[in-house]
Amino acid sequence: MPESSLPKILIRTPNWLGDLVMSTGFIRAVLEKYPESEVDLIVKSGFVSLPLPHRGKIIPFDPENKSPGKFGKTLRAENYSHFYVLPPSFSSAWMAFQSKIPQRIGYSGEFRNLLLSKAKKHEGKPRSLHILQEYLNLLEPDLVLEKFSPHLETTADWIEKHLNSFQKPLPESFIVFTPGAVYGPAKQWPLEHFRTLATKIIQHFGTSILILGTDKDVESGTEISAGLEGVHNFCGQTSLNEFLAILAKAKLLVGNDSGSMHLMSALQRPQIAIFGSTSPTWTGPVNPHASVLSRNLFCSPCFARTCRYGHYDCLTQIQPELVLQEIQKVLTPKN
Repeated sequence: MPESSLPKILIRTPNWLGDLVMSTGFIRAVLEKYPESEVDLIVKSGFVSLPLPHRGKIIPFDPENKSPGKFGKTLRAENYSHFYVLPPSFSSAWMAFQSKIPQRIGYSGEFRNLLLSKAKKHEGKPRSLHILQEYLNLLEPDLVLEKFSPHLETTADWIEKHLNSFQKPLPESFIVFTPGAVYGPAKQWPLEHFRTLATKIIQHFGTSILILGTDKDVESGTEISAGLEGVHNFCGQTSLNEFLAILAKAKLLVGNDSGSMHLMSALQRPQIAIFGSTSPTWTGPVNPHASVLSRNLFCSPCFARTCRYGHYDCLTQIQPELVLQEIQKVLTPKN
């Protein structure tokens, strides 16, 4: 096929870290469908350094410096044929409309039908289908979710490079805790549960624990680790790539439904994912090595940031002993 007739693909990736990582499964499917085409990504600034799959360039987008409409106009000269719009917002569809790219594909809603050349309706009830499957359905129906699981291109050299840039010695063997949840407390397992679990892990396995997170998680890390030997609070001390490299070396991740959960899923490493107000059906890790813990309460999933009843039973009722049992299944050698 002559180069000029090849489709040229642009993908507007999601703004949330977890959704971005899940969308890598969709990117992989696009790369397979268009094996000779350039596949460029628009990525929210702050996430552009991630080793995302692509065949072209990664274009940073900072909404604080340029409006979606103005940004869309800058794309007109690039001669793209297809623009896949993964975020559900009006502004992302407006960006696509202003780009004048002929094929603008995304989901309907928020008056997006007027802006997209192909506005697909959601199948079934809202949030009843895994979000990665929703993305895949924009490309082709009946694509198998497991075939296009999330993936980040982390080679052994890439991991070693970013472990070295961290410049702090790591234990030879360790488990990672990620207690943060940007979305809100209805996704955050209680810190006292994390601390109790840390104590039990040290008693049962003698394994070191690293607590990872952003600057906003420093106090949480301190509360969990205070006075516990072998528990190290590295919250706010890693870059995103260093964070990912450390996860790649961990025996196990214990964390909330968060971006870090999806990073571990993309690495296809052992993890225990704790769900509160959200639904593993919609955003669960696509990882055969994942154990998902969720309480099927009458009010779950509510998808709220805070509990309208004030009790957070969906999280507090997932006891540390239950999580420890799951850890034992992962860490106990099989005969």
